[in-house]
Amino acid sequence: MNVTTRDSFVKDQFQTMGMIKKILIVDDSFNNLLLLDDLLTEMNYNVSVAHDGVEAMQILMENPQDLVLLDIMMPRKGGFELLEDMRKQNIKTPVIFITAKSSDEERMRATELGAADFIAKPVIISEVLDKVQQALAAAE
Repeated sequence: MNVTTRDSFVKDQFQTMGMIKKILIVDDSFNNLLLLDDLLTEMNYNVSVAHDGVEAMQILMENPQDLVLLDIMMPRKGGFELLEDMRKQNIKTPVIFITAKSSDEERMRATELGAADFIAKPVIISEVLDKVQQALAAAE
């Protein structure tokens, strides 16, 4: 078994046992998706991506996630609308908003909807990693 195959096998085994956490990143910016996907994949999370709330809801219904990183302003269905729909569907996955919109009103609305946290763009890598780990630990 070569190294790539072995690493893939080990990751599959940990995923089966629930040890590798699944994170869905939802953002309409390709650059943001790429940055966060690379960062979290490097940290051994199983990452899925969606470009808007409609795609994200399809993923959540088919493949439950451990955490959602969610932008607010997106086409078709924005972050607040997605979180409202998740709660209506009884999807209790923790959500961290990552957004350029960081007014007090947005933070308050995110909190009222039950968001686990809120990160302002541009992101600081260490902050993202800390808040992801905190949200996942709180959900256990």
